[in-house]
Amino acid sequence: MNRIHKNGFVGVTLLVIAVLLAPTFGGAVAFAQTWQPPEPSTAEKDWLKMKSGEWLWGELKGLRDKDLDFDSDEFDMQTVDIDDVAEFRSARVLTYRFEEAGVFTGTAVIRDGIVKIQTDTGVQELPTADLIMILEGTQKEIDFWSAKATLGWVGRSGNTDQVDFNSSFRVRRQSPRSRWDNRYNGNLGEVSGEQTINNQNFVSSLDMLLREGFFITPVAINLFHDKFQNIDLRTTLAAGAGYVFMRGGDVDWQASLSAGYVHTQYVSVQEGADDAEGSFSLIPATDLEWDITGDIEFLFDYNLQMAVPETRNSFHHAAGTISFDIWGDILDLDFSLVWDRVESPTPKEDGTIPARDDFRSTFGIGLDL
Repeated sequence: MNRIHKNGFVGVTLLVIAVLLAPTFGGAVAFAQTWQPPEPSTAEKDWLKMKSGEWLWGELKGLRDKDLDFDSDEFDMQTVDIDDVAEFRSARVLTYRFEEAGVFTGTAVIRDGIVKIQTDTGVQELPTADLIMILEGTQKEIDFWSAKATLGWVGRSGNTDQVDFNSSFRVRRQSPRSRWDNRYNGNLGEVSGEQTINNQNFVSSLDMLLREGFFITPVAINLFHDKFQNIDLRTTLAAGAGYVFMRGGDVDWQASLSAGYVHTQYVSVQEGADDAEGSFSLIPATDLEWDITGDIEFLFDYNLQMAVPETRNSFHHAAGTISFDIWGDILDLDFSLVWDRVESPTPKEDGTIPARDDFRSTFGIGLDL
């Protein structure tokens, strides 16, 4: 009986405590559901509300193909689907691109399926469903440009005197409607005073965004020289189209198919042979940029210049680079592996035939601008 009486007393006590605390807990739940951040001000960053009710505070880094990159002060870089966003508030000046309406720059609030942008000419209200890109900054020309240069050197002395130089740069102009990429890679080397490496590769391409994921390349040019592959100058002029499978967050990946004309001038040929030739080519290509961690990045690109109909005149090029941040986002340590293949090398004047495959591994210090 004492046990029953004691248990009953405990139960009644717990019930009384629950009744007394119910308003407190109810108020906390209601507060969590109805809390709102302060209105945006120039002294603050951005606010992002998910449809789950969670708020994030930080900076929006960009939006592409519905992937929104948000650098949270507490949770670092987060990538979310724009369809999962209930509200966005920013007093920072950002650039917004819409599928039909075009480009607008200003501060903005996204709520209830509407993007409300405060521009210099007034407030613009447009549907979130038509929003395909957000870029940081205004439409000043300097905001569209980025660059990286890498320089590598290897020296050896003693029984064998060897010196190898590698240099590369990448300059990109990216606006809401287009992207212009320019890339160069060059290698020079000698052993005991005799040149053993001499090649340069330059690529310039202009991509125009049509709609989500799809782009056209109205013009692309590739200039390639490799003395030891017997190629004095290979010039490729092409145009094509492609699709962006992933962009934003940790991975940018796209593929394209182009068609163009390839003209090759040889260093030397056997007597009676043509010292130049040209052909039409199909050019499938892919580019991958992967942020493995905050300090490690992997880059890969591949293209095949497949001659039509003489496929023996085809060329392959692939390059992979792993880049380590060694001083913030400015200085990198880069390791690269490059593969070039000529399906049917042209014999030199003395009858020697260059090897089909060339592999090069390089390392150097990169500067991001």
